[in-house]
Amino acid sequence: MPRANTLSAARVSRGGTAERILDGALELLNGPGGSAVTTNHIAAHLGMSPGNLYYHFRNREEIVRAIFPRIEADGLAATALPAGAELGAREFGRRHLVGLRIMWRFRFFFRDLNQLLARDPALAQSFRAYEKRLHAQYRGLFECLIAQGNMRSPEPAADLDRLVVTSIVVWTNWVAHLSALRPRPDITRADVVEGALLSFLVVAPFLEPPFATKTRAVIQRHRTS
Repeated sequence: MPRANTLSAARVSRGGTAERILDGALELLNGPGGSAVTTNHIAAHLGMSPGNLYYHFRNREEIVRAIFPRIEADGLAATALPAGAELGAREFGRRHLVGLRIMWRFRFFFRDLNQLLARDPALAQSFRAYEKRLHAQYRGLFECLIAQGNMRSPEPAADLDRLVVTSIVVWTNWVAHLSALRPRPDITRADVVEGALLSFLVVAPFLEPPFATKTRAVIQRHRTS
């Protein structure tokens, strides 16, 4: 009977072989031909035998599943409420930049999301649970801005959840959208910054104009940095 994949973010020891495999896999998966990368490709890239890799991960799905907690942790950190402080324009803009860095670091995941979830029901289940937490935290950020007077509440009230969903959809699907339009699915850093701006524009009409201007300036400065 095949062993179950019991590796989690907590069990992938820092600097250990499993973490090295995940780092090497991430590098290959993020490349233009990432959707065709196999465990043999990853082993060769790392200069190890396939058997050594299989000791830690029996297939490509297990590797992606073990990378996912990194995406989850970064995404939830980017949408967490600030501790004991107001959510100012600079911080709100910074959250969008953190979001784009997550997309850039894990661009293979957002590029191939539907395919990855279709291949691995366990990953799909984890992703759905993550999306629920992400939705709750996004809503919390918007509620914080409303309470501070920097954002007007959508009417009807149910539109606040629709605004959250739209923001997440734009953020999650921007890389896949670009890949579908290009003969070669190369994603540049400038592309990801553009995605952050698009995500911001979803909520911008609900922000107080001075706050929106300051937030956008934070994002746009990154375009030339």
